[in-house]
Amino acid sequence: GNAPPPMTQAPKSYIAPPGSYGKIKISIEPTDTKYAKDLATYPPDKSGLWTAPMETDGWFLEHCNIRSECTKMADVLDKLGTKTLEEWEIESLRSWFANHNLHIHEHHMHEDNIFTPFMQTRINLPEKLTTDHVQLVALLKAVMTIVEGQLASASVLRPAFEEYQKMLFTHLKEEEEIGLPLLRAYFAPEEVAPKTQEIINQTAPHILGGFFYHLDAEGGSKGAINQFMAQEGIPFFVYYIAFSPMRQKYFDTTQVHIDALLAGKPPPAPKKGCLCL
Repeated sequence: GNAPPPMTQAPKSYIAPPGSYGKIKISIEPTDTKYAKDLATYPPDKSGLWTAPMETDGWFLEHCNIRSECTKMADVLDKLGTKTLEEWEIESLRSWFANHNLHIHEHHMHEDNIFTPFMQTRINLPEKLTTDHVQLVALLKAVMTIVEGQLASASVLRPAFEEYQKMLFTHLKEEEEIGLPLLRAYFAPEEVAPKTQEIINQTAPHILGGFFYHLDAEGGSKGAINQFMAQEGIPFFVYYIAFSPMRQKYFDTTQVHIDALLAGKPPPAPKKGCLCL
């Protein structure tokens, strides 16, 4: 088939690929019996069944996706500084944040409604992991209020965004160092796979495209996406019918605004006939 046209690339520094975060430091002892709901029926003895490292786990990769988005926006806000924003810059910021807001909203919903209850069938999860979302939602809402208001300059947005990003990154780290090791101790890979599939099925296509876009510094190369698919046992043809178009949709609806704001040139008009959500 025809190769998709090359995507214009933001400078490499704007995508922090998963590999750039180093190894996850496990900050608890997952086999500590205090985490067990029913030690006899569900002992924490499954960690050895996981052949893929934690650093290629979909949960961690999704966190890297979120971190990449935030890091790029922080760079944009730095670049825009205190200058008076042009109309197109305000529109691009609003478009990007609308998608980021949807992304984070879906991410929390998937954890709260699918993943956390699933984990709690066998694990006494530390309360902090489940209560942080309330505060994070409030911090993001404060950011969105500014974005949707009189956005005279990026400097009015920066303090709220920094506060949100700081708490978000701390929370993601805690989930990786506590939640992920517990998940792997109490559940086998084949028990988790259907839940992952459920989340993929419930994610808006252009949002899921961002997950693939941030798998590597190339903006979601075919190799990186295929590697993830092989690990998850997803058939190869799904790349052509779903994942590659989704990645392109993320680029067209979301990444274009980052590139435009960094370049100081308005984004291209949406393609004719493109159902840009």
